[in-house]
Amino acid sequence: MVAHILQLKLRLLGNGFKRSTGQLVAVIIGGLYALGMVVLLSGASWATAEQNPFPGQLTIIIGSAVVLGWAVIPPLLTGVDLTLEPARFVHFGIDTKVLAPALVLAGFISVPAVLTFLGLLGASMMWRLDPAVLALALVSAVATAIMAVLVCQYLTIMATALRSKRRFRELTFALLFMLLVSLGPLLSSVFAAAESIADWINPISAVLAYTPLGAFAALPGALATGNMAQLALCAVLGVVYLVGLYLLLVRATGAATVAPPAQQRAATARGLGFFKLLPATPTGAVAARSLTYWFKDPRYALSILMVPMLPLIFWFAGRQSGEYTMMFALGPLIGILMGFAISADVSYDNTAFALHVLTGVSGKADRAGRVMACFAIGIIPLLLAATLPAILSDQLWRLPSDLGLSLAAFLVSLGVSSVVSARYTYAVPLPGENPMKTPPGNGLRVALTQMGTMGFMAVLLIPVVIPAVISWTTQSQVAGFIALGIGLLLGVGMLIGGVHLGGKWFDRRQPELMQAVMINR
Repeated sequence: MVAHILQLKLRLLGNGFKRSTGQLVAVIIGGLYALGMVVLLSGASWATAEQNPFPGQLTIIIGSAVVLGWAVIPPLLTGVDLTLEPARFVHFGIDTKVLAPALVLAGFISVPAVLTFLGLLGASMMWRLDPAVLALALVSAVATAIMAVLVCQYLTIMATALRSKRRFRELTFALLFMLLVSLGPLLSSVFAAAESIADWINPISAVLAYTPLGAFAALPGALATGNMAQLALCAVLGVVYLVGLYLLLVRATGAATVAPPAQQRAATARGLGFFKLLPATPTGAVAARSLTYWFKDPRYALSILMVPMLPLIFWFAGRQSGEYTMMFALGPLIGILMGFAISADVSYDNTAFALHVLTGVSGKADRAGRVMACFAIGIIPLLLAATLPAILSDQLWRLPSDLGLSLAAFLVSLGVSSVVSARYTYAVPLPGENPMKTPPGNGLRVALTQMGTMGFMAVLLIPVVIPAVISWTTQSQVAGFIALGIGLLLGVGMLIGGVHLGGKWFDRRQPELMQAVMINR
């Protein structure tokens, strides 16, 4: 039975590559790229073996990073290969003592698993100068890869029920997105605080060596330094971790093969939400619907999450260089990003765009409602970003110019986006999909459209930028108030013009827009 299930997994894996020629070509190109990276890693480990001052610590960090990556990314975001998902065997009545180990072994038959094994084996080449240590490093690399795959399988089974819940997916996406965005500044701060690489690599690796992440990876370094006590302790801990994880995985897999997944209850709506707060007009209805999406659709969360992350990134960058000038760019940057977010509003609607077509909502009401929702979401963060840097740095003379440029950037981007979204649509992640997913096709057209839109916004802001720059260079409040006045007039004018022109295009192009969003292009 075990051999039969493994053969089934191999056949399903092969048939998946034959599904389409394009998919096969993409897999081949991606596999060759990944294999090339593995070869480069192996070559670098081999070439730098004599000059590497921290082979033991580096091995622990690499192994721990691999196990942690397998433990976090597939279970919480992408999932693993579910062609032999345990729940699919509920109706076959196969003995769990046989089926569970077979499914565990089948989890190792995948392209990422093979690349992980090869990558860790290639990284072990840094121990090539000592044959005995190299042999142990190869064994520990295999054990680390097994640990990584088993951790991924176990957490995936345990998170299957949670991943089916929308709120769990949104929360994990938000947390991981914020972690990825802030990872660079955090690491740069750690490296800058340490006087040498040994100040951070030694304590981190010393802790990871006794955890499931790096227990096996610590063995080569312990043998190379002659620390037999650490070698024995890490070996015992690694075996205990691995055996315990395997038993937990077999138990969880067996339970999943005899019990169907819990039934999900449909969400219950309470009250009218934003529809109760806004006017009972076409514009108010569109604004209420858009606000609902801003708070509940994770695809819009990308725009919202960047608002608190940008100050953090700029603050870390300023702390490294001692210059916090970039903080003054927060207002205009947030204004452009928030206003540009509605350029994909029609594309995000997908089939729900039929509501706007069938109910006969005018283009002007549609454009104005979407602008109202984005303005309500973005105005408070924009005002804080435009005023707090000048207040905290005791440069109050900057307030008029910073406020004028920020408001102009927000209003102009809203007006331009109102026109662009009525004229151009492009492929976006569908409702319920991973917001970070990149849909295939028309990538060049999307990039050119977005670059052209951003460039057009920058050109329109030139009349405000000129007096603002004069105010900054001369510390003139008069020039700052001129920038504020021009910014308000230009922004309001562009917003009204954008809603009017975008509404006209919307009325003329409703059939084309409906066709484009239905096929997501």
